[in-house]
Amino acid sequence: MKKLTLLSMVICASFSVNAADNLAEFHKESGIECKDCHATGVKNIQDSQLEQDKACISCHGDLNAIATEELKEKELSVHHNHLVDIGCTSCHSGHVEPVMNCITCHQSFTEKFAMPFLNGKLKASIKFDDVSEKELTDAIKAGPVETHQMIIIGAGSAGYSAAVQAKMSGLDDIIIFEKQPYIGGNSQLSAGGYSAAETIAQARLGYKDGVEQFYNDTMKGGHNINDPKLVKKLTEDSADGLSWLTALGGDFSAARRGGGHTADRLHRPAGGKKNGPELISVLQRNSDALGVKVETNNKVLKIVRAKSGEIAGVVVQGKHSGLRFIAAQTVVLATGGFGWDNKLVAQYRPDLLGTPSTNAPGNTGDGIGLAKGIGAKMVDLKEIQTFPTAGNGVLVITGTIRGAGAILLNHQGKRFCDEMGPRDKVSECIWKLKERSAWLVWDEEIMNEVSQVKGLEPLGMLTKIESYNDFKKVNIDPAVAKVSIEQYNKYQKDGNDPDFGRKFMARSLMFPLYLVDTSPAIHHTMGGVGITPEAQVRDENDNIIPGMFAAGEVTGGVHGANRLGGNAIADTVVFGRQAGKSAAHYIINKGN
Repeated sequence: MKKLTLLSMVICASFSVNAADNLAEFHKESGIECKDCHATGVKNIQDSQLEQDKACISCHGDLNAIATEELKEKELSVHHNHLVDIGCTSCHSGHVEPVMNCITCHQSFTEKFAMPFLNGKLKASIKFDDVSEKELTDAIKAGPVETHQMIIIGAGSAGYSAAVQAKMSGLDDIIIFEKQPYIGGNSQLSAGGYSAAETIAQARLGYKDGVEQFYNDTMKGGHNINDPKLVKKLTEDSADGLSWLTALGGDFSAARRGGGHTADRLHRPAGGKKNGPELISVLQRNSDALGVKVETNNKVLKIVRAKSGEIAGVVVQGKHSGLRFIAAQTVVLATGGFGWDNKLVAQYRPDLLGTPSTNAPGNTGDGIGLAKGIGAKMVDLKEIQTFPTAGNGVLVITGTIRGAGAILLNHQGKRFCDEMGPRDKVSECIWKLKERSAWLVWDEEIMNEVSQVKGLEPLGMLTKIESYNDFKKVNIDPAVAKVSIEQYNKYQKDGNDPDFGRKFMARSLMFPLYLVDTSPAIHHTMGGVGITPEAQVRDENDNIIPGMFAAGEVTGGVHGANRLGGNAIADTVVFGRQAGKSAAHYIINKGN
């Protein structure tokens, strides 16, 4: 089935408005009663995507089955083609006017790609009421309304990895709180891969690599300000994390090189599919099977410490269930970074004010505030990365396409940098151009290898070039383009690029070619909460906060001043698993 995610949402929007103002009214008109959708005795079911979806599926079938016949004939379905199989209640509200949450991610599209949405009314995603400090205090004084062994904040790869591993390590009672109406976070948007060295996939493909080489690349990419202990943990455990995902049923059998890496170690699904949907899907399936409870539409407002200093739980605000204190001996912070909040970004990097972001809309820095509230140490907050080949803010053309052989041309048709350089260096090169953007160019063979980019063509986002003369379509002098491409092809054949020192050139470029105009966008916040290699959170005096763990982009120190492609996903899995292990051991040891 074609992966035409954005077009699917455009088409879906035209089917999204019913005569009734909301689903409750629509069902009532059909003779459906409240009890038919809302299971009796299930507390706060409206806040649970998984529980509410069961009721929807019992009548309508799964997401693929409910797609209209017209969409099926066109091989398009917003349900099936989305990054992950999002829940029914992620988009369809029961008692209020429907809100298609695609707009939270895609609101920055240009007019060319504007979506017909609820008759032109663009509604924001879920909003929570303001809560005063007194209300927080009162909720804590009232005591916990429920107790769990572990609370995980954030339903992305780090959170799910922690949950699954904690279950495997002996815990029974785990709950994940996610403020968005859907799971996945930034992880589901990952297009490139999972960086790992000395893997089975590399051995089968004949790729030479080593953990020490991976370590050196990561330290160099981070300008050597990374925490060496965290980088050692990341690189040494990367292959084991990949094997773990494979054992859980994931496909990460293909590999390609990314910018700043000296080996082919970005693992991804076969056929050039995106890494993120595969990652989140396999983690969610296993988490559900293990009985991990997931509550979407729930925002954690405060982490609570006991007078002894140990973690006591959290205060959480549910969209429908309101404010309540949930007790737990351990909390895992996995909220992601803050790249979506441009005001917060600009506090640490004023030069990035107004720069678009590739992030999921939930990445607003909540975790930083929560951690500061319990005295956690902050590391490298000013280190913020831009992704060089983004378009329209949210569109990310995976860096693995450059590893597969794509090149960059300026608006005059000339190469201007080493396309395989680290992200910060390539972004700097593009921003030095007068237009502050560049053309990313690849051919049919590369398109077939990195198949995820095929969906951009029917959306009208690519320009297809059949000959040098066709470069006129993008106002590039054909003669200049001819010199640039033929020179690059010669360098590739010779295995040496004297102009920019590029050491890896996968293949020559042949017509037809595909072009997309790209520019840098805020992509990853390398700074965050200070942790140990065991994923324990440190306070401002470098003491361990008992029962508090963190993993993923909310942490700092792993990537230094610049993150290499694929290292973020490895980070979420390696340290997510470690957080799950450490929390389980903490509880089990306390019990002894």
